[in-house]
Amino acid sequence: MVGHDFALPQNHGAIRAVAAQGHEIANHTLTHAQGFRLLDERAMEAEVAGMEEACEAVIGQRPVGFRSPGWNVGDNAIRILKRRGYTYDSSIHPMSLTPLFKFLHWWNTSSRTGGDRTTLGQMNYMFAPLTPYRTSPDALARRGKGGIVELPLTVVPFVRAPFWATFLLASGFGLFQKSYSVIRSMGLPIQYTFHLSDFVDYTTPRLADQVPRPGDGVYIPQALTVPLAKKLPLFQRAMEIIAADYEFCTLREWAETVN
Repeated sequence: MVGHDFALPQNHGAIRAVAAQGHEIANHTLTHAQGFRLLDERAMEAEVAGMEEACEAVIGQRPVGFRSPGWNVGDNAIRILKRRGYTYDSSIHPMSLTPLFKFLHWWNTSSRTGGDRTTLGQMNYMFAPLTPYRTSPDALARRGKGGIVELPLTVVPFVRAPFWATFLLASGFGLFQKSYSVIRSMGLPIQYTFHLSDFVDYTTPRLADQVPRPGDGVYIPQALTVPLAKKLPLFQRAMEIIAADYEFCTLREWAETVN
């Protein structure tokens, strides 16, 4: 969760209910700093610490897991997370389409004045391990000792193609099934990621002005154009397929099993 969302009193009931139901709340920075990787260390730590304080004030617990906005993290985050007592990071997205995604994000934000226009992490993260591991002290994409547990996002082996909910909306269920078959046949664990926008219906009139129009010259994710009534059955079908073969757990529980 983003720390600023804790600042709204109307959110407190829902946040406490989520925590009470056994879901883990992890750190997604204070302000959703898309350029987190490019911040200096002091500003980076302020983003992490600010969310911690906001979270503890509402649910009485500090997070032990971290994910950078846009998966935009760098090796310098290891020192901060270890110093602040984190169990794991989950910002590495080892997919082959990283250069394309970086370009699309840069292109989509080309008219933005000021701020950062990058997404995803260091380019070498494309080649990070596909299963959970403990990092070296100074490299998130390298196995070692003395670092932090890394829980990389799941990608399709060999081709390292994306495997998450927003991509399901764009590519269709047939590709999901083929990708899942490969992942399952190799006995790989799955971290299936959703974004908040996946569960928002931007086709309703009151939210229509928050979505770029086709003629605006920017890429529009499927999650912003598909009605929620069509998204939910698709997501439920995907979860039922995964649940038939896998047991679900929180990322914290998963990280505690990594040596």
